[in-house]
Amino acid sequence: MDGSFAKVFLLHPKTGCFAASLSPGDTELQSIPRKMKPMTDSGTEKSHTASPALIGALLHLAARDAELTPGGSAAPVLGPSDQEILAEVEVALRKQTQDERGVKKTLAEVAASLSSLRTTSADVSLTAAKYEKQRMALLTELGIASIKGASVWPPTSQTAVQRFGSWNEALKAAGLATSSVGRARGQLRFDAAAYDKAIAAFIADCESHGVGATYKAYGEYASEHKGEVPSAAAVRKFYGSWNAALAALG
Repeated sequence: MDGSFAKVFLLHPKTGCFAASLSPGDTELQSIPRKMKPMTDSGTEKSHTASPALIGALLHLAARDAELTPGGSAAPVLGPSDQEILAEVEVALRKQTQDERGVKKTLAEVAASLSSLRTTSADVSLTAAKYEKQRMALLTELGIASIKGASVWPPTSQTAVQRFGSWNEALKAAGLATSSVGRARGQLRFDAAAYDKAIAAFIADCESHGVGATYKAYGEYASEHKGEVPSAAAVRKFYGSWNAALAALG
């Protein structure tokens, strides 16, 4: 041996970090953090849209659809619940983009939407189809692609349905006006509006994932959302054919 020390890296059994021992008898460990997982990890640590952020999406897209504008030029003053919504929207946005300017612009628009909805005397509502239309427009503005299996903000209308039980319940949770037509929660029969809404949401889902809106794909989609949307066979029977179903939404 020439007297120099060999640097040996060991895995600390308690901290889970790598440590460097500077000499054979040295018991003091210098921790070196493990390499962090990228945010795009597809394991069990997928991001989850918080309910306030989901409600923020419903409110913001409803205001966009209704073309509401805030009164006055002053910055909107938000109450505690709306501040929580805005904070969770910011968390969601920063998970999916590093565009600081885009994040600030979107947050300002969401704040304006919240303020407008709180001061308007109109009953503002939103269909799932219109939500998806506004959602895709906003994602395009943000330069974000909707990828299957990844959480993005604004989330899909189906996320809202799954979270709250039905589209009307999602609207209620957001404080928006609800539709008098549509399927009640737990009811397995669908009216004409529910069929149109289901096909519109399916088409938007296909577009966001870059897949074709085929009859087979709808069958898989209906299986995933069993009880929430009509079955593939029911859709074909209701419209007469799959092409007729797609044409009805054209």
